[in-house]
Amino acid sequence: MSAFNGVGERLAIPLGYLITALAAHSWSSQAVLLTCAGMIAAATVLNLCVPDVYRINRLSPDDQPTAANGHRTVERA
Repeated sequence: MSAFNGVGERLAIPLGYLITALAAHSWSSQAVLLTCAGMIAAATVLNLCVPDVYRINRLSPDDQPTAANGHRTVERA
């Protein structure tokens, strides 16, 4: 699945450049900038609508995992 995700991410940039170039050729610079700003704002709002995004909480020191002897453990890769 990550291979498909990687292909999609790599194709999105050149496709975005192509669409932006075509829009800049057809519209004024101000219209293109406002459209791009609106799309960025819409993407931000749509991401905030996902419950897993706005429910992210930082763990307090009391919630951190501890070892059996009471000391904090550090995971190493």
